[in-house]
Amino acid sequence: MPSRNAITSRVLVTLAEIEAVADAWQELERHCADPLGYFQSYEWCRGWVKHFGTGGHRPYVMTLWRGEQLIALWPRMIVETPGLRRLETLGTPHTQYCGALVRRGSAPMAEISRRMTAAARASGCDVTISRAVPEGTALAELLAGKPEVRGSANAASMLDLSGFGGPEDYVGQLGKLQRRNRNRRRNHLARLGELGFETVWPEHPEFEELVRLCTGMKRRWLAETGRYSVGFSMSGYEDFLAELPGDRRKLSGACLFVLRAGECPVAIELGFIRKRHYYAYIGGFDWDLRDLSPGKVQMDMTVAWLIENGIDAYDLLINEADYKASWTSRTVAVTTRAQALSWKGWLYTAAWLPSLRPALKRLHGALPAIADRVTVLMRPAACLLLYV
Repeated sequence: MPSRNAITSRVLVTLAEIEAVADAWQELERHCADPLGYFQSYEWCRGWVKHFGTGGHRPYVMTLWRGEQLIALWPRMIVETPGLRRLETLGTPHTQYCGALVRRGSAPMAEISRRMTAAARASGCDVTISRAVPEGTALAELLAGKPEVRGSANAASMLDLSGFGGPEDYVGQLGKLQRRNRNRRRNHLARLGELGFETVWPEHPEFEELVRLCTGMKRRWLAETGRYSVGFSMSGYEDFLAELPGDRRKLSGACLFVLRAGECPVAIELGFIRKRHYYAYIGGFDWDLRDLSPGKVQMDMTVAWLIENGIDAYDLLINEADYKASWTSRTVAVTTRAQALSWKGWLYTAAWLPSLRPALKRLHGALPAIADRVTVLMRPAACLLLYV
């Protein structure tokens, strides 16, 4: 029998096993000082497994224990594709950051890394992939010696709110042109009706309806701009989002920021708050009002609310963009790590991820507009292939 201080490993592969360790998981979250950990929270992972953790996405949550105390947890899943088994980040493609929860000082990081690697090898997968690992996190330290996928460098864009004394201080530090443009947008939008801004939590009777309206707005934006989202294509996505918990009194979990002109919602943002960090997850706006920029007005009001309520960061997540640069003040480097566990995994990591997949993505993005219209029916299959 192992001693009470011995470290033991356990892999959770069913929803029931995950729910059985809910208290230990949430207790580890409270003691984990790691940044950017919402997508490893019990709330997110349990909800995702409930809705999507079957068939080709089987949970494989690796945990380490010292006695009855959970000291480390890495949420993973086994993804089955023809001829290849991948050990992926649990929640992909919806999870934005890949991370692990670690109780610092409970065991040497080298020991935790060794045991997690052993659990990954025991999965029977051909390759283990960690997409979007932010620098400065426990997982980045655990994977320090693992291969980085060439060309995978990315960044998350954030606005540091901790230095502002209040919303007026934030506005006062904007440039003159920025202030003028933001006031102009509000005034033009207000011609449709008095502007109202509200924070809506899951306890609100309209929360589910507004989540569905937000995702509907985003779906139209995707269609109008000719984009395709693997995450939005998965059946039940709205149901999953609408069931995520949030606590208004603790300022934690899922919430909506709703901008109305008169009685009509014109922009909605779904996000998550965890440890004074806000993740802006999905933003939607009325496409017919796009020339009035309701989404930007909503973002402006959201930042003011976050500052008023003591939130330290407004996180616009990964993939840099021009509009993000105008709203944020810093970036966090993000990379993808991949390790082959079989010869098929070696081919995948040596050829597909660093070379063939990026080349196909460039080719797909370079298709002329006319050809793009002709192949619109093939777009979902092409995007799924490029995501693998």
